[in-house]
Amino acid sequence: MTLVSLFIASSLSSQEKKKLNYTVYDSWKSIDRGHVISNDGKYVSYVISPQEGDSYLYFYNVDTEQLDSVHRGKSPKFAYDNSFLAFKVEPQADTVRTLKLDKAKKDKFPKDSLFIKDISSGVTTRVANLKSWSLPKDGGDWLAYMLEKEIDKKEEPKDTAQVEEETAEVTEIEKSKEEKSEIPKKEDKKEKKDKKKKFKSEGKPLIFYRPSTKDSLYIEKVSFYDIADDGSGAFIVQSVGDTTEVSKVLHFSSESFIVDTIFNKIGKISKIASDYKAAQCSFLFSDDTTKVKVDRLYHFNNKMDVPVMVMDTIHPSLSSEYSVLSKGNLNFSRDGSKLYFGVGMRPKEEPKDTLTEDEKVHVDIWNWQDKKIQPMQKKNLKRDKDPAYKCVYHIKEGKIVALESEEFRSVNVPDKGNMNIGFSFVDTPYQRAQSWSGKWSNDIYKVDLLTGKKKLLQKEVNGRSSISESGKWLVFYEPVDSAYYSINTETNAKTIISKGASVSWVDELHDTPSDAGTYGILEFTSDNKSVLVYDRYDIWQLDLLGKKAPVCLTSGEGRKNNTAFRYIKLDSEEDYIDLKNELLLNAFNDVNKQSGYYKLNKGKLEKVILGDFNIYNPLKAKNADVFVWSKSTFKQYPELRLSDASFTNEKVISNTNPQQKEYRWGDIQLVEWVASDGLTHQGLLVTPENMDKNKKYPMISYFYERSSDRMHSYYRPAPSRSTVNWSFYASNGYVIFVPDIYYRDGDPGLCAYEAIVSGSLAMADRFDFIDREHMGIQGQSWGGYQVAYLVTRTNLFKAGMAGAPVSNMTSAYGGIRWGTGMSRMFQYEHTQSRIGGTLWEKMNKYIENSPVFFAPQVETPLLMMHNDNDGAVPWYQGIEYFMALRRLDKPAWLLVYNNEDHNLTRRANSKDLSRRMMQFFDHYLKGEPMPVWMQDGIPAVKKGEDLGYDLKK
Repeated sequence: MTLVSLFIASSLSSQEKKKLNYTVYDSWKSIDRGHVISNDGKYVSYVISPQEGDSYLYFYNVDTEQLDSVHRGKSPKFAYDNSFLAFKVEPQADTVRTLKLDKAKKDKFPKDSLFIKDISSGVTTRVANLKSWSLPKDGGDWLAYMLEKEIDKKEEPKDTAQVEEETAEVTEIEKSKEEKSEIPKKEDKKEKKDKKKKFKSEGKPLIFYRPSTKDSLYIEKVSFYDIADDGSGAFIVQSVGDTTEVSKVLHFSSESFIVDTIFNKIGKISKIASDYKAAQCSFLFSDDTTKVKVDRLYHFNNKMDVPVMVMDTIHPSLSSEYSVLSKGNLNFSRDGSKLYFGVGMRPKEEPKDTLTEDEKVHVDIWNWQDKKIQPMQKKNLKRDKDPAYKCVYHIKEGKIVALESEEFRSVNVPDKGNMNIGFSFVDTPYQRAQSWSGKWSNDIYKVDLLTGKKKLLQKEVNGRSSISESGKWLVFYEPVDSAYYSINTETNAKTIISKGASVSWVDELHDTPSDAGTYGILEFTSDNKSVLVYDRYDIWQLDLLGKKAPVCLTSGEGRKNNTAFRYIKLDSEEDYIDLKNELLLNAFNDVNKQSGYYKLNKGKLEKVILGDFNIYNPLKAKNADVFVWSKSTFKQYPELRLSDASFTNEKVISNTNPQQKEYRWGDIQLVEWVASDGLTHQGLLVTPENMDKNKKYPMISYFYERSSDRMHSYYRPAPSRSTVNWSFYASNGYVIFVPDIYYRDGDPGLCAYEAIVSGSLAMADRFDFIDREHMGIQGQSWGGYQVAYLVTRTNLFKAGMAGAPVSNMTSAYGGIRWGTGMSRMFQYEHTQSRIGGTLWEKMNKYIENSPVFFAPQVETPLLMMHNDNDGAVPWYQGIEYFMALRRLDKPAWLLVYNNEDHNLTRRANSKDLSRRMMQFFDHYLKGEPMPVWMQDGIPAVKKGEDLGYDLKK
């Protein structure tokens, strides 16, 4: 076959394919996060879900290569001993939708079910009316699940066990139900009064189940429970009673599959925690009969007859105003020697309201001396009101020590809480300046858990820091010295440890008016003598005593080959790195965008796999060299692959979107050009599949800082939250250009102009298929600002779409990021907006970079989206620009999605935006008719009735 005939055949094949459209969104699927592999590496489970509709759960047998599926399955989990797979099955999506249309009450909706697949027998058990379920983390061959309602006694499983005391309680409860059902319709006043006194438990049925033996244990009216991580048991809170609530604490043994009652009193338990081995528990209990209850702290171990109250409503070690709070955490150290709990202001009954609503004052007082401005305070009100401060109970010594306070709000204890020292990062002295400094500084303190005393280790740490699990070493980066330091927390000796390394530890491409951030601290070594850190490309070993020169573990190969090596943590429980072991590294080349895996073994670097794809960190079986991993290209979805540690002969075990072969897609290439700033820039060019070389295609430039590293990312067709979908637009005959932008302080708009305009012209000059007369631009947030700026400087683009743009830096500077309550000043002085000074210091720069001041120069039709609940860029920024353009009779449209944030969250709104954005570009770049919503608008009286998608003839 000749080359000409090959080209014709290829063109015909492409013509037979369909272009992507709005109807395909819902069927385009993805693999859910949370795929799992059994600890022995013999089984894998994953879930494939459409964007709307029912999912499928898959179960893959590694040895037999058999693949089974379950309709609507979700959230798979393997037992620690590999004996079973548990997962939930959700109600059918169509059924739920119908009930929503019928406005059915929530209790009428179908419930989830639990499926338990016994791996050895292949038998699957189904449990209906599921509320929740859980498995032990580090051991066990059983699980626990709660139901939405009690099981009818006639339907109760024959193998359900019950301790004698609990059986009596169930019988009594059932009797009261029977008596209640015989009460006649007409009741006298006394009976009604007595009926009101009946206590109604909010507890749910809890079942422990071992699939291999079919042993099960049913416990009614359970409020909550906590499973021991090692799988040896659990502690349960049961809420029962007739006229008054009775709280019980039960201990479940997974070995015997029975429960013992260890606590039984009138009152309420608000929280419970088990230690790692189910040898101890702690709970909060109150016997107060008033509405406001003050908890007491109890502790129990398996050698005790009954739990012991370790803290009453007051305690001599704490302020007389403090009591234990259920709001705080409750947990044991891994070794069981310590119990951590929270205390705070004792709950008090709210005073009786003596004012009517119209007599009350509602005012926020902004004080210039406040460490946090009012919006930040209000945003964190729930967290900050009546805070719980961490205390520790030393179990053997019977001693309580307060660790946290208003000043020391967070104390963390290394080695899973086992150490007798902790560390506190205090930002209080720097909070007020955070509004404009852009620095998140902390003073670092060492905390003695035996006395509660604090000792300052280092003041004003601005860079990254890390504490060893032994608690002996603090390592931090000091921007002033451009160096890493260590502090021996035992001697307080401070040492520079990076001296002698001729590399930069901070971002070499940093381009904002602030201190550059480091590439990161990796981890401490297992001998507790060194710490591993990153530079741009390589991994370095720094001696904690500073006596040995820094060692490049990757031998400089990263910098030599423009490849960044990063450690892959295969064991989530790993606390140190043992350099005697083989390390798996992720590799990424920032020039050609290739990625892959390397191995580092005792100083020797070995390439495992490297190519033109994105590669993702693998999931390893805990007890076998079996890996599940994935890689993607622009055209290839990141399917799950199975292999051994060599990552060769991999087997693809998923097939997510087989329908893709029926549709036109696109191609992608890396491009370079010399921009107006004199620098060589990189970018991406996405082109339609099998283009007609004699045809001109419209081009849309999309941008946000630097995006060329995304070359091998896969973009499934999906409704847009704010930006153009690369594969969708390519399928519909658009070229997408994605330029990298480099910035200088004070000129963010001009820098964008230099990169984007020069890049667009370079692409049009280089590729004949680009229609330079029909080019558009699109961006969101910072990219939206750049669109708004560019249309004031050039008429090169025939249409622009700006999502959530800042249009007036002078007003935005004093604005609020409502999502966090933070002032926006720091953005302009030190971070992304890159002005590099205050409004009064650099007023000209604020004005020069504000599109609204140059609105008269705009000739490009502009579509904007700015939503009325935007938590990042104040909504009025879009309004200011739109009103200016409207006043000047410039063609402009503003889409405002109600109660939506910075990026769209509601799927219906995303579908709507996608459709309108493409109609906008189709009209101006392809000459398609203008839709009704663009030409005539949609009056408020027709909102929701007429979407205006129809094209005007």
